[in-house]
Amino acid sequence: MEQKKKKDNMFKDAIILCLITLVLGGVLAGVYAITKQPIEEAQAKTNNEACAAVIAEGDEVNDNDEAAVSGAAAYLSSHDLSNNEVTEEADSLTAWVIVEQVHPTKNGGAVYLVRARKGYGGDVNFALGVDSEGKITGVSITSQSETAGLGANCENKDWQAGFKDKVLPSNPADNMYNKEAATDSQVQALSGATVTSRAITNAVKGVLFYATSGKEAS
Repeated sequence: MEQKKKKDNMFKDAIILCLITLVLGGVLAGVYAITKQPIEEAQAKTNNEACAAVIAEGDEVNDNDEAAVSGAAAYLSSHDLSNNEVTEEADSLTAWVIVEQVHPTKNGGAVYLVRARKGYGGDVNFALGVDSEGKITGVSITSQSETAGLGANCENKDWQAGFKDKVLPSNPADNMYNKEAATDSQVQALSGATVTSRAITNAVKGVLFYATSGKEAS
C-alpha cells in the first residue's frame, strides 16, 4: 500500500510539473508574440539611422539587395584575412564577419549591415559605408555587448569617425588597427580592448575585400 501511494504521488507530481511547464510555455509564447514586432521595428529604425549616418553627404541608401548579400557570403566563405582563396570555411573570413544586408547607394557605393563575430563579449553589429572607390564613408555601431569602459568604447563617436576615408592596407595581410596611432589604412586600437578592435577591423577588412574585388567576381 505504501509503495502504491508513493507511485500515485509521483504521478501527480509529474502531471503538476507538466501543467506548470505548459503554462509557462504559453506565457513565454505570448510575451514573444507581443514583443516580437516592437523589437523588429526598433531594430529596423536603428539600422535605418545607422545607414543614413555612414553615407557621404548627398548620397542616398536604396533597399537591401539580396543578390549582393548572397555574393558577399560566397566571397567571404572562400577567402581569408589576406584575401587568399581557401577551401575550408573555418579558415575563411566567415569566421570573422557575416554580411546581413547590402544597401546600394545612389552614388555607386553601398552600406553593409555587418556582424563581427569575434568580439570579446560576443557579436558586434554595425553599419559600414563604402564608396565606389573602396573608401570607407563611415561606421556606426548598432549593438554590442563588450566590456564597459573597454571594448564598449567602440560606440564612441570619435573612434567610429576614425574609420572615415580609410582604405585597405597595401599589404592585404596587414591589420587595419594600430596600437600606437592611426594611418591611412588603420584606426588606432581601443585602449585595453585589442580583441574588440581586432574583431571590428577584421570584419571591416573582409567587407572591403568584397567591395573592391568580390563584387566584380560575383
